[in-house]
Amino acid sequence: MNKLNAELRETQGQITHSIQESQNCQQKKLEAEEEIKRLELLISDLNTKKVTLERSIASLKTEQDDHHLKAEELKAHFDEKRSEQKHLEQQLQELKLKENEYQIRLSSLEERVREEYQLDLSNLDGTTDEIKLELTTSQKESADPAKPQIDFWEAVSREIEELQGKIGRLGNVNLEAIKEQDELEIRETFLVNQKEDLEKSQNALQNLITKINHTSRELFEKVFNDIRQNFQIMFRKLFGGGKGDILLEENVDILEAGIEIMAQPPSKELRSITLLSGGEKVMTTVALLFAVFQSKPSPFCILDEADAALDESNINRFTHILKEFTRDTQFLVITHNKVTMSVADVMYGITMQEPGVSMKVAVKFEEIERKVA
Repeated sequence: MNKLNAELRETQGQITHSIQESQNCQQKKLEAEEEIKRLELLISDLNTKKVTLERSIASLKTEQDDHHLKAEELKAHFDEKRSEQKHLEQQLQELKLKENEYQIRLSSLEERVREEYQLDLSNLDGTTDEIKLELTTSQKESADPAKPQIDFWEAVSREIEELQGKIGRLGNVNLEAIKEQDELEIRETFLVNQKEDLEKSQNALQNLITKINHTSRELFEKVFNDIRQNFQIMFRKLFGGGKGDILLEENVDILEAGIEIMAQPPSKELRSITLLSGGEKVMTTVALLFAVFQSKPSPFCILDEADAALDESNINRFTHILKEFTRDTQFLVITHNKVTMSVADVMYGITMQEPGVSMKVAVKFEEIERKVA
């Protein structure tokens, strides 16, 4: 009897201890539930802020793309105008040379005409006086009245021949030279005005290109820093630790700089992505992809056997992150891994029950869960 009483008391003590432990567990459960609610509210608030930031980044990225496109169009227009300017300058130079040539020829012709005709008139006047004097003298000395007349006409004929020879040696006079000069001056004025307009357009385009490049650099730097920060966090999540980073090429324009991906999986040295194993390369690439999605979500994404080189632990982290991103992005995953299939909402399979005939099999896990429940 005493033994039974002792066992009863021991049993009651164990029951009391179990009740106390149960109460303690219940208290811890309540505290944990409150902590979970608090964290869920915090996560909801952070997700709201994240969506707002992602929309802002998407808007800025769209604006950046528009600026890039406009800059390319303006640069093409600028190159076209610059080529046209060079062509007009060449034409202007040729016209100036022609104008100078015509001016020299015109001045030379004017000088020759002026000198030759003045000389001819003075010689003609002198010859006429000589002929008259000779005629008078001959009339006094000779009794034959026809002889002075013959000498006079011979002298006049010789003088006419000399004058015709001098006129012939002058050559053809270009009577259109003055008109051509006026046309060339008008053309020169037009080309000078065109050149000034092209220079103004060139300066305006250069200023606009400079402004667009400045805006593009600011937007690129902001988006790059966001993706870099997201990549560092996402790398640690996927690898369960370690360190990952993306770096811009130094001493190069930020819009033309190359990007290097550095990765340091847990318990390994920091190295370039080219030195990693196949699975590590896949996880690093996935981390970068999801880092970009955090900055600018994509409505749709296809992953073709991205999990083929992953081991079991990496598969679990990969599918966990993949499930998180399904809130904003629809994923089409081609896989042979059962763990990856288990997190899908709908699974499509292709089978060949008969030779040469493929069949599609679709399974919606949500419907199966409802039927099982």
